[in-house]
Amino acid sequence: MRLALRPDINAARTSLPVGVELTNRRRGDMRNKRLDILRCVAVLLVIGHHSNAFPILTKVGWVGVDLFFVLSGFLISGLLYAEFKEQQTIGVGRFLIRRGLKIYPAFYVLLLGTIIAQLLLFKGPVPLRPYLFEMFFIQNYHFGIWTHTWSLAVEEHFYIALALLLVVFARLSPARANPFRAIPWIFVFVAFACMLSRILTIWLTSPSIFRTPWVMNTTHCRVDGLFFGVFIGYLYHFRPEAIAGLLGTVRNRIAIGILTAALLSTCCFFSRDDKFLLTYGLTFLYLGFGGLLVLTLEVRNILSGGGAIVASRIGRVCAVIGMYSYSIYLWHAVLIAATQVFLRKNSHMNVPGVALFPFYLLGSIALGIFFARLIEFPVLRFRDRLFPKLQQPAVRAAPSFASATVPDGSL
Repeated sequence: MRLALRPDINAARTSLPVGVELTNRRRGDMRNKRLDILRCVAVLLVIGHHSNAFPILTKVGWVGVDLFFVLSGFLISGLLYAEFKEQQTIGVGRFLIRRGLKIYPAFYVLLLGTIIAQLLLFKGPVPLRPYLFEMFFIQNYHFGIWTHTWSLAVEEHFYIALALLLVVFARLSPARANPFRAIPWIFVFVAFACMLSRILTIWLTSPSIFRTPWVMNTTHCRVDGLFFGVFIGYLYHFRPEAIAGLLGTVRNRIAIGILTAALLSTCCFFSRDDKFLLTYGLTFLYLGFGGLLVLTLEVRNILSGGGAIVASRIGRVCAVIGMYSYSIYLWHAVLIAATQVFLRKNSHMNVPGVALFPFYLLGSIALGIFFARLIEFPVLRFRDRLFPKLQQPAVRAAPSFASATVPDGSL
């Protein structure tokens, strides 16, 4: 299976706004290479967490989902902001249909494949309720079939809530140039509400009950990370001068980089089940990933010479992986679970976890690319014919930050 970037990337850049980087033009999308690299980092962290091959990745790899949340909030809100700026309205139905055709087909194929595997391998009855929880995206409140699909439910609830919220602002606000001025305050409200929900969940839940999923998985405890991405998207589209001022000096960028690293280090010092991490630590993480997102979009030309060439080549590979991140995320757990079942049935095969990690990593990427090309991308091409993507005009207030083209993406 051939994976390649367009060889004429540098030539193509001459006709695009400054900051636009292409990773693939097969579907006619202009994708921001830097955001795809962040997607790659997120999905590789999750694979490392679920593989249980290295203690450090097992401990901290779960934060890849938090990076996905901030990215999704930024990207999805950006689609709606850009639609309003061009059309002076937001089409909720059109947005939700496009989102559904992005998420549902690949996900339901995963569920169908799981049912077939259960019937063929285990020869027993298929439990109906867990599949219904998965199908209707409430598996983050009622345990479904797969342990990693809870994040899809959080995102699905977020899509609906965000679209309805922004369309209310777009229709009722008298400020037609910027009807979303309340977004910063909405984020502050959501941030405190989610933190309070996490604290109350810890306080009210009996110690005899495993409390972590009720904090980690539930929408009312986790949607603040997504809304932080919405807040960054608002600044990106309507207040670019605020970001330009914040990152206007080298000293400020270094300070933000140090603060970002400090916030993200929370997952290294506290376990996933620690009360501090489950309450305040999750806030630190999404704030840190928000800082990483802004720095990734804005800061450039750090390396030079041979280091820049090596980093560029690695970045291109990572950007391709990031482009397939949704399907990789869906199917990596299938590969890991199938391998573990096989090894249990063949107990004489004693394979160390470290030796399995390359298989998990490369196998997950290959499986995700296969199913993306088999299901996800054909459906997206069909979707784009029925509901073409709206043109998104460049924001010109901040030359480097605001000119980056935002892809239509989530996990």
